[in-house]
Amino acid sequence: MEQEKIKSRKQKKKKVFSRVMRMKLMFTFGIILALLLFLLGRIIFLYKTKGVKYSNAVLSHLSYAGSRIPYERGDIVDRNGNTLADSQAIYNVVADPSVIFSSKKDLYLEPTLEALATSFDLNKEELREKLTEGKTKQYMVLKKGMEFDAVQAFKKLQADNKNIKGVWFELEYKRVYPNNSLASHVIGYTNAGNVGTYGIEQFYNDYLNGTDGRTYGYYDNELNLVETVVKAKNGGTVVSTIDSFSQAVVEDEIKKFLEQYKVCNIGVVLMNPKTGEIYAMASNKNYDLNNPRDLSLVASEDEIAAMSDEDKTDALNALWRNFCISDTYEPGSTYKLVTVAGALEENKIVVNENEDYNCPGYLVVGKWQIRCSNRRGHGKITLTQGIEYSCNCALMEIGEKMGQDAFLKYQEILNFGKKTGVDLPGEAPGILLSKDQFGPAEFMTSTFGQSFNVTMVQMAAAYSSLINGGYYYQPHIVSQVINSDGVTVYSADDMLKKMTVSKDTSDYIRYATEMVVKEGTGSSARVEGYTVGGKTGTAQKGNRADRNFVVSFIGSVPADNPELVSYVVIDQIDDEKYYNSSRPAGLMTSAILSRVLPHLGIYPESGDIDYHVGEFSEEINDGVSVEENDGTEPAGELNPNGPEGGDNENPGDTANPDDTNKPAEN
Repeated sequence: MEQEKIKSRKQKKKKVFSRVMRMKLMFTFGIILALLLFLLGRIIFLYKTKGVKYSNAVLSHLSYAGSRIPYERGDIVDRNGNTLADSQAIYNVVADPSVIFSSKKDLYLEPTLEALATSFDLNKEELREKLTEGKTKQYMVLKKGMEFDAVQAFKKLQADNKNIKGVWFELEYKRVYPNNSLASHVIGYTNAGNVGTYGIEQFYNDYLNGTDGRTYGYYDNELNLVETVVKAKNGGTVVSTIDSFSQAVVEDEIKKFLEQYKVCNIGVVLMNPKTGEIYAMASNKNYDLNNPRDLSLVASEDEIAAMSDEDKTDALNALWRNFCISDTYEPGSTYKLVTVAGALEENKIVVNENEDYNCPGYLVVGKWQIRCSNRRGHGKITLTQGIEYSCNCALMEIGEKMGQDAFLKYQEILNFGKKTGVDLPGEAPGILLSKDQFGPAEFMTSTFGQSFNVTMVQMAAAYSSLINGGYYYQPHIVSQVINSDGVTVYSADDMLKKMTVSKDTSDYIRYATEMVVKEGTGSSARVEGYTVGGKTGTAQKGNRADRNFVVSFIGSVPADNPELVSYVVIDQIDDEKYYNSSRPAGLMTSAILSRVLPHLGIYPESGDIDYHVGEFSEEINDGVSVEENDGTEPAGELNPNGPEGGDNENPGDTANPDDTNKPAEN
């Protein structure tokens, strides 16, 4: 009974899908189908009538790939703010063909082609073909390195014609050197990617470079580009110690000399002895910074054509090499000042007119006969006279009193044999003999600047210390770096590194150098109206039998309180008259100082001055021949009853004896 009740209830709950319900369902389905057909028709209608408009609307919401905004590499300026290197804005012309061809009727193609061809000197038909082949692309570089004026001309056309579409510009910078080759070895140049090469460009590369920015954007409904820009951070400005006028004078005097004489190298350094700032640094192998791989400055077209790739690389490396910091040589008699200063500091000698030195023209050291610059000898001379007339015998006697240990000590104190730290790449440390390498003859020749090698910047820094009171300043080429926000991020304030000699020794060295120019071997370096101090130098190079010489003059003005040091080194003059004479180096010094001293605010101490600008070559040609008196005025008045001397400081030698240094006769 109970089971029948349950069955009856289940039967009551069962429903039947009635005819009315089926009619309602069909009606609903019909309405939905009608709506779908309507929507489909509407879509087809809109596509036919407004397809381009809606395509542009869709495109406007698609971000284009972001582009890099390059930073501007910082400027390099001289001490007076004159530009030595800067960056010029240039532009790459970039097309988006997908936008140019987005109009079904090609409304944008013709006006865009016309504007591009007109503004950027492009062939219209070639451009059409290129764009058509890449019509689906969104990025296509059409031309690189366009100037600002050309870009502005295109933008003006674009503003006047709204159908010029799909073109934008990438900013880049080109490194420009407005003075071409001026101070080329100091400044250096840049390679692709803002990589500094040589000079300040390399040493201060991180300061000069900045950080790239980015642009992000989209096209609006009218296909105008809407951009979001993250600005680039530009590089800092490097303020060098170089004085452009002084640098130009130095290079001009080198050029004048090369018009008369052939040499291997010439180096000139002008330095402030009280700060270590370098005002000018040059050699005879300048190159065009705007075209640093141009060999036409040092070789003819035929010579360049005959070069292999390896030959060209070697020639370029030689062209880019900074002689003043990278090449080493024996300093010759300019080094005598270091020997004397060390002996004075060690109390091995005294400044006393009653203490004299005997010069018979040579000394016998071991089995060697080491000659003086005056082969007839200077006779009895004082310490000052030994410096004035560059007497090798006097210096050897001083060296004996001083001893090897003290000699090596002052090489160390004055930074020989190691880098000075000048802020330029490629500095050489020089080459010194160790105590173990010193034989008696090597030591004696070292006292007057033979048997070891130095660089120009080492000698300039050491000499500055000897005549400025004993203060050793690190030579430097940059005074400060200012970032793009105007904040000084580097300053060369702490360049005083140590004390080298006492004030008394420095006072004497200044006096002695003044006498060298007044009465001794450095008379060719005189400058009218100024007291000049300095020291001449002549050193043989390579095989002694070849008779090749490096001649030099290092000087300071005013002699009693120096504000400028000038160092001139001439490597191997190919001239029978002056091949072993320091006179040309002194004359070049005089010519340079006559022109730069008033500009630097160092004015004459007395008299009306005739600067003799442009008379350098004639003055050399009017000089006394080497054969007559070793290249300079005679020193006979030193000892009227004794032998005569000169400044042709023919060096000693221990390995390859010649007529200068011969084995002692038994």
